[in-house]
Formats: sequence, structure tokens, C-alpha cells
Amino acid sequence: MRTVVINRLSPDKIDYRECLRGIVGEFILFTKPKHAEHFSSCFDKTISIENMDNSDMIYSKIVDLHQEVRIDHIIALTEFELIKVGQLRDYLNIDGQNEVSATAFRDKTKMKDYLKGKVETPTYMRINNIFELFEFKKKYGFPFVIKPVDGAGSMGVKVITDEDSYQSFLQDGVQSGLEVETFIKGDMYHIDGLFHKEQLLFACPSLYINGCLAFQDNKYLAAVMLDIENPLFKRLNQKVLDVLLSMPVPDHTIAFHAEFFHTNDDQIIFCEIASRVGGGKIADCVKYATGVDLLKEAFRAQCGLDVEIAAHYYQPLGYIQIPPKRGRLLAIDKEPPFDWVINCSIKNEHIGASFNGPESSADTIASLLVHGEGHKDIVEKFETLYNWYEKTTVWEIQEGQVK
Repeated sequence: MRTVVINRLSPDKIDYRECLRGIVGEFILFTKPKHAEHFSSCFDKTISIENMDNSDMIYSKIVDLHQEVRIDHIIALTEFELIKVGQLRDYLNIDGQNEVSATAFRDKTKMKDYLKGKVETPTYMRINNIFELFEFKKKYGFPFVIKPVDGAGSMGVKVITDEDSYQSFLQDGVQSGLEVETFIKGDMYHIDGLFHKEQLLFACPSLYINGCLAFQDNKYLAAVMLDIENPLFKRLNQKVLDVLLSMPVPDHTIAFHAEFFHTNDDQIIFCEIASRVGGGKIADCVKYATGVDLLKEAFRAQCGLDVEIAAHYYQPLGYIQIPPKRGRLLAIDKEPPFDWVINCSIKNEHIGASFNGPESSADTIASLLVHGEGHKDIVEKFETLYNWYEKTTVWEIQEGQVK
């Protein structure tokens, strides 16, 4: 077996030695230069790609490798290469998620097209010009949401609440490749797990605190896993199963990250779904809470291996992401003085770096896992942590002014 792995994850996110345990074959890694040395001991060959986020050189090199000796599997674990890797599998006739499936899980209008008549969604429309937006506004009025059809991390998402915010949006022009949908008022949940052959192998619902657009108001993003006894636990898992049964999924097990609204009148409405592990601290949260390593299982599934999941325990946890301010980060404490903090992730390269505030829900200077005595206790601990970082983190906000 000859397998290519496309890696955008940092060493603190994934343990490739554990992913590869017991698998026989040749494994070739493509990764960013700064990660190459760390991962090289796990792979038969490691290839560094400059400007990996934008370069197509990686796909050219994989085609060359395939022409030398056939490649059996191509592994992709993050959002941004899924469609191109699907196209590459089609081009090289390699098993795995194809372009049609990958696009269905990336394009926010196409995924909803698959769900028509099966799962409740917002009223939506793909727009490519101002005139299509005119028609949607005329028919449905305010409020509505505009977002890129293939966006991630809530980047580019705009909530249009009134004529003023509408006119402000028009100032930058209406681009192609957008989705407009009716605004859904309610709490937002995410469900993360594994799916294969019409079954949920594992699923874990969580409630967002502040929500995915919190960064637009400089608020922290957080989430708390639901207790199994919570009535929404089973309902959300059933909804995500209904979604996955309606989607073009590959033959192998896939990881998924789905989001739903729960409205004040007790409706569960679909937001979106991705065929990959959730970002931020989600994988860590699930692993600490259940023992299930979603990234490892997603990796092994793409190698053609069967995945057998048995969560040996379930200890609901929460995670919080502290957003950056506008300014230069001078100092941040990596060891919060709270015994209920299980894990704290802070990138060394952020210290001394300048920020323009958070630009997506993924922008964070500190990400932490928290345990507590139930939902209310964990949410209170989020506030404690956030206030502590507000007091102890040192920022250079303006010249000569330190906060």
C-alpha cells in the first residue's frame, strides 16, 4: 500500500505515530517546511511545500509520484484541500471521497439542495450579483445572512438586520459565489463524530456559547458538550443522521462536523456540515471526554481500514477560545492557576506578534479545555478564565500605551 498524506496540521494537533500504528505500507508526507522535521521520523518520505496554503505544486508532485509507482490512497484531513483532493482522486482513479462528495460538503447551497424535503433548513439562495440579492430581500425581508458558499471559520459572514447594514454591505459590492439565507434566531449546536454505511459510529453534540460570530463583537467563542440525559442529545444526533443519509458520502468512514440551530419554538434547523474533523479544540475536547481520537480514526479510515469505535466513558467538557485584540501581544500566561483547566494551547509565535483583532472564529491567542460539575458550572468557569486573561495578558494597544 502506497499512501500520500497532505498535512496542514501543527504537531500539537495530531499524533501521526499513533495514526500509523500497525499499518504496513509506504507513507509520503506533504507538509509546510516548519513542520517537516518534526513529522519526518513517522514517514518514509517527507516533502516540504512552500506557500502550501495557495500553491498547486503539491498536486503536480503527487501526479508525478503516481506515474512512478501507483498511489493507493490520498489522505486529506482539513477543509481547504478536500475538493482539490477529490478532483485528484478522480483524475488518478483512486478510491476515496470524490469531487462530487467533497463539493457537497463544502458548498453551502449544494448541501442544502441535497436536503430538500428531508431536513428543515433556512430559506436560501445562491447569489452571484446584486440583482439576485434584490429579489431575495424583496421576497423575504430582514434579517438575513450572507456568506461565501465555500467559507470556513465564519469568515465573510454578514448578518443584515436592517436597511443601514444592508447599505453598508453594498458599499463593497456583491461578489459571486455567495449564499443568502433567512436569519434563524436560536441557540447553535455542533455535532462531531464518525459515520459509515448509514450508521452513526459516534456522535457528540455541543452547545456554542456566544456563537460562531462572537469574534465580530470581540467576544470569546466557547462550547459545552451536552449531558447524555439532555433531550437534545438524541434529537441532534438523529438530525445529523438524517442529513448524512441524504448526502453523497464515500464508501469509507468519514468524520463530520455539523451545525444546527435550536429555535425558541423547539425546532431543529440545519445550518451546515463538513466531512472532516471540527477545528479549534473540538478534537481535543472529544478525545479527553470520551477517549475517541477523531483525527486518528479519520486518518485510518482514509487508508481503507475499518473503524471500530467504543467510547469507554463520557465526561462532558467545554472549550474556550480567547480572541486577540487590536495591537501587539507582549505577554500571556501559559499556565492558568485553575485546576479545572485540563489543557491550554498557546502558540509561541503569537508572543510579540501584531493582531488586527479576530478575523474569523478560528482566531485565538489561547485555547483551553475546561471540566466542571455540569453545564452551568463550566459556563461560569469560561467567564472566570476570560476575565483572568483580560487582566493578566499584556498588549501594546498604541504607541507607548500598554494594556
